[in-house]
Amino acid sequence: MAKKKQILDGRAVLGELIKRHGGLKPPEDAVAGDRTYPWRKDLFNKQLELVDDKAKFKAALCSRRAGKTHTCCYYMIEEAFKNPNSIVAYIAITRQVAKRLMWNLLKQANRQYHIGMKFNNVELIAILKNGSQIILNGANDEADVDKLRGSGYPLVIIDEAASYGPFLTGLIEEVIEPALIDYNGTLMLTGTPNARCSGYFYDATTNPKYEYSVHKWTVRENPYIPHAAEFLEKKLQKRNWTEDNPVFQREWCGKWVKSFDSLIYKYTDENIYMEAPDDSADWEYVLGVDLGYADATAFVILGFSRDMPECYIVETHKESKMIPTQIAHKIVELTEHFNFVSVVADTGGLGRSIVEEIRQRFGVPVQAAEKSKKATFIELMNDDLFSNRVMVPANCPILDEWDVLQWDESRLKEDGRFENHLSDAALYAWRECRHFTYKAPTVRPKYGTPEYWGMIEQQYIGQLEKDLTGDRQPEACRMASVLAEAQDNYH
Repeated sequence: MAKKKQILDGRAVLGELIKRHGGLKPPEDAVAGDRTYPWRKDLFNKQLELVDDKAKFKAALCSRRAGKTHTCCYYMIEEAFKNPNSIVAYIAITRQVAKRLMWNLLKQANRQYHIGMKFNNVELIAILKNGSQIILNGANDEADVDKLRGSGYPLVIIDEAASYGPFLTGLIEEVIEPALIDYNGTLMLTGTPNARCSGYFYDATTNPKYEYSVHKWTVRENPYIPHAAEFLEKKLQKRNWTEDNPVFQREWCGKWVKSFDSLIYKYTDENIYMEAPDDSADWEYVLGVDLGYADATAFVILGFSRDMPECYIVETHKESKMIPTQIAHKIVELTEHFNFVSVVADTGGLGRSIVEEIRQRFGVPVQAAEKSKKATFIELMNDDLFSNRVMVPANCPILDEWDVLQWDESRLKEDGRFENHLSDAALYAWRECRHFTYKAPTVRPKYGTPEYWGMIEQQYIGQLEKDLTGDRQPEACRMASVLAEAQDNYH
């Protein structure tokens, strides 16, 4: 009879060990080694240097595909492990972008390393066994920002920080920095340079006064993309670029290189007005609406007068998670106030059903926005901006979008990392404005002045040229004689 194989009962062995030697506790000064976190072996040196940097304010200025988002994922898990019952926050420009960039990475890490996280897919919260939470959040509206208040954080990460407008400064100084005090926590910014070379991320990575520890690397140093050099060489050839090309320098070398040509809407200080347009003019108003849910629904009102060559952005508003009835009520409210000559809305996706509900239930004749040839109409609107025929109020939120919104590498569509909701709504409304019908009034010169006789002369010449091509040649000759005599008498 074969001898039965003895099965080792690990729980029993541990119990016997505790009975003999008492509870086993690590020394107070013991520190968990790197082996505690198995994913560390899969991070390359640049990533580990960023994670292990003890600075409380640090930034990763990287190219595309450098691996910074993967670094964020494992850094958050590690800090959540180190700080039981804590909250670690990941912030992107919108909640939808945060979900797209990070949610699947967290789930992948959970499966690969058997972390045991539980996922709330509605709230975008990953819960660890030690009670810590990793939360994903957007920062594009007040409701999202309010969710960040009232808690303490050992770590907050703001990803794609170059995509934010000026409100990033307020978000960091008023909301995030106070929330780091409890844990003496860390704020980390990551991103790729933007075309305007401005904003908080630009200052944090270039100005020593901001006291950020800045880490830099590119896709070429990412060992998980070993063919990066070959890929970039082909890209240069395909685009007919040299390595000095500003887009290449920003996107693939991670360097701040200013290039206004890459920005989509090219406004200047000349397009900014401080006071509302003259109320005495006969104003007409147009409403443009860019519909969304997770992404913000945006409303932009433009005013124009047939007696003026400019159109004016009068008011803007945007809000996330608006349901169709709320959108309808907002449009009705604005319509009652401004008496729009035209209301234009994006009917892509569910927009068509929302627009139809507004038409049938509220009687507002909403038109479908013309979305074809978008790039062409952006250039036409830019011509109006260049000619100061589009005016924008000072500190208007749309300027926050225009400051960073840029073309993708193909220059055929907007870069998806940047918000464009107010910009699209403004474009829809601008296309409906009729300020271009304005004609400057003709001022007749004073009788008897050289300008007056020059005008009379041009009128006679124009009539003569017309008559000489027709059947009135004898009459035309007589008029020419009269004109010559009048000129002799004048001189």
